Amino acid sequence: MPLPFRYLPHAAALVCLVAPCFAIAASDSSPEATLTKGLADLLRLARSKSNNDPVELAHRVRPTIERFFNLESLTRKALGPGWKEFTPAQQKRAVELFSEMIIRSYTSRFDPNSDVDVQFSKSTELGNGRKEVPAAARYQGNSVALAYRVENIGPEGWRVYDVVIEGVSLASNYRAQFDAIRQKGGPEAVLHAMEDKIK
Repeated sequence: MPLPFRYLPHAAALVCLVAPCFAIAASDSSPEATLTKGLADLLRLARSKSNNDPVELAHRVRPTIERFFNLESLTRKALGPGWKEFTPAQQKRAVELFSEMIIRSYTSRFDPNSDVDVQFSKSTELGNGRKEVPAAARYQGNSVALAYRVENIGPEGWRVYDVVIEGVSLASNYRAQFDAIRQKGGPEAVLHAMEDKIK
């Protein structure tokens, strides 16, 4: 089921660029603590300069996003079974393009000067080192229900591999689009579609 259009401008910004109201201990290594720190860092970076051109902002926040999002895992989920049809070189390019596409999509809709409030609930187990962290967010007067799906990747800790927005998985939403393109033109058509999104 596609994500309802009315949620897109607000939900997209909330996925990456918000500062949750969630107090944590310095030694806390829980998924909630990881998200809180990462998202707070993103908001600080977004507000660090008066120039918030979407492309420049995307470049500024990307290193921080890469620290707490597993962008390769998110790309694999977005491509679904079709991922196996990509050569290693195409897979690498897909991760680069999809990551840039996602980050630019969010930064183009995010207003650093807007008030943001996010409340996390306790995470639930998904199995195999994965958890889901529900969140109730409010941005620009709109309430959005989010759930961050995270995985423990060892020494690096928790990383987000998918986000559920109003009950719809971000990866699944893109998969439906990419599947249709791949079935018509193969992996190269998917890569071209991604490239067109970031031109």
